Amino acid sequence: MKKVNSFIIISLVLLVIGQTLAKSKKKVIVIGHTGSGKSTFCNFLCSSSKFKAEASSDSVTQIFQTEQIELKDFSLLVTDTPGFTDPKKQNNWKILSDIVEFVKKEQVDFVVIVINYSIRAQNEEYILKWLRYTLPLNKYNSLILVNHYRKIQNFCSYEDEDENENEDQCLEQNQTDPQLSKSEENNKNFMNFIKNTFTNSTIEKISYNTKMYLTGKEFRILIKRLKEKHLPLAQLDHTKVYDLQNKIEIELYKNEGFCFSKYKIPQEEKNQRKMVKLEQEVMELKAEQKTLQNLVDSINHDINNIIDNPREKITTGFLWWTTTYTFHSTIQINQMNRLQDDKSNTRIQILSQQMIEQKIKEKLEKLEEESESLVQKIPELKEFKQCLHSANQEIQEMVEVKNYFEALNSLSKQKQQQQQQ
Repeated sequence: MKKVNSFIIISLVLLVIGQTLAKSKKKVIVIGHTGSGKSTFCNFLCSSSKFKAEASSDSVTQIFQTEQIELKDFSLLVTDTPGFTDPKKQNNWKILSDIVEFVKKEQVDFVVIVINYSIRAQNEEYILKWLRYTLPLNKYNSLILVNHYRKIQNFCSYEDEDENENEDQCLEQNQTDPQLSKSEENNKNFMNFIKNTFTNSTIEKISYNTKMYLTGKEFRILIKRLKEKHLPLAQLDHTKVYDLQNKIEIELYKNEGFCFSKYKIPQEEKNQRKMVKLEQEVMELKAEQKTLQNLVDSINHDINNIIDNPREKITTGFLWWTTTYTFHSTIQINQMNRLQDDKSNTRIQILSQQMIEQKIKEKLEKLEEESESLVQKIPELKEFKQCLHSANQEIQEMVEVKNYFEALNSLSKQKQQQQQQ
């Protein structure tokens, strides 16, 4: 009996393991500035307290921490990351680069960017723009979570409860800073910036109530929606995860190609229409020339026929010797003269059409040369330059962001060298 029970237990364990292995995996990375509430969100997402979260301006998460939970239809791997404005980290550029490299290497499916109104970093707009340009985010693979007013690290519970039993204690630990409400206008402007920056992403806003369990309830509603609606279909195109410099080069090439096509293709089509029309005219001229040449041949045939068949005869000589002379009649002579005139006129028409044909061929050659030189001419066009300037406005912003972080990176390295000395 014990052997049978052991066999059943082993079979059930193997069945569970098999089902787990057969499940698809969805990988989520949670990123944001130091103290924004990344770890708290991860704990809500995993219904646990595995991710350390504390109310502090210093980053608690110093390494990439990944936890796995099993859901009904898929396994969920949640990764918490170091804050990318951690004052302890001199080289924040490396943190950003590591995050993007992790997304690419680990084939992350869903990106969560956590933002907190109350502790925005001075360079946060640069950071958010950088993330937008380097990651191919859309509403199916990303969430921008905006925490409104309150820091959220100190929730008393991460479990799926409707209320917090220790509400008074929780409120005492998490009093709302009255200074936060003074920057309402700045918050509105910043929210507009977020919407304009992440136009394709899903944006959610958590408003913090004085009763913490209500805020927790908002989180649980959001997490449920993520698990049921967004995460099962989440997919990020890792072939479009670029280093910012590569992104700039790709966009420059793409914009140049767009503007070239905008002016090259219409001009080529215009030239092509002209060439087709001219080629049609050449064909028509050749057909007319052939008709005229046939007419010349017919005239020659008629002239030769008259020459070979004279109609007037004169007989002279003696009785013992008689000679008969044959002459063309006046009618035949006049007829031959008219035919000769017609032939001359026809040949003049042929020569005239040949001259026209030659001019058309010269036009065709000129159009072909223009088409070949179009690539060299387009960059000098005023319209092309305007198109390129307009298309590259966003790239100028990319360059600005890149230069900002390169300068920051250089400064960080200098500080590190000074500290080592």
